[in-house]
Amino acid sequence: MCLFKKRKKEEPVTGNKYFVGDFILFHRKNELYNGYIYKVHYDNEKNIVYDIQIGGECPVVIENILENKIVRRAK
Repeated sequence: MCLFKKRKKEEPVTGNKYFVGDFILFHRKNELYNGYIYKVHYDNEKNIVYDIQIGGECPVVIENILENKIVRRAK
């Protein structure tokens, strides 16, 4: 019985506009949401995608948002 699972080693992302912890605005389902970058990684086609956390008390992480769907940084 193994209590620990080996994690896949992910390659570091280079050339991204936004970084972990940045507050941003992004489009999803024809609405504009605000949130912050939770994780940056590559998808299967080697595009840079972001996992974005929205919400406060009960947060949700929306996965695999393309870089072109992010509008600008929230201030």
